[in-house]
Amino acid sequence: MMNLDESRPSNQGVLNHLRKNHGDKDPIAPSTSHPYPHLQLGSHPDIVSRVWEELGDTLPMDCKAIVYGTPALVNPNNGAILALAYGTAYVIKIPENKVSAALACGCKAEQTWAGGSKTNVADLFGTGWLFGGWCSDEKQWLLDTYHEID
Repeated sequence: MMNLDESRPSNQGVLNHLRKNHGDKDPIAPSTSHPYPHLQLGSHPDIVSRVWEELGDTLPMDCKAIVYGTPALVNPNNGAILALAYGTAYVIKIPENKVSAALACGCKAEQTWAGGSKTNVADLFGTGWLFGGWCSDEKQWLLDTYHEID
């Protein structure tokens, strides 16, 4: 069963941003509800694969979902958003005690896009949210976040 906790503090920044850009989409839908999710949901296919398959397959339950038209991982037990595709990047919720290690591994709060514009995901989404750095440790951090968020 799909569950998205729209009142959860860790979800607030993510949801505000997604509603602003995709408010006409369903708040949450199954990953199977779109015929071509890797190609037609606004993110690069490699990014969707990274989030859903590489990171998502680490989790004890299927957390793949589409949140406001965006591929995401959402804990079905409590509705916490854990990660999402973000165009040619992806964003992951890192446990607070692992943020320094994540930054050292290549994760970052700010992404500079090809056109020169910048997005600071920590400012947009809140504490612990970082752009992924394709680090092998991200799988463990995601699992830690899955268990940490009650």
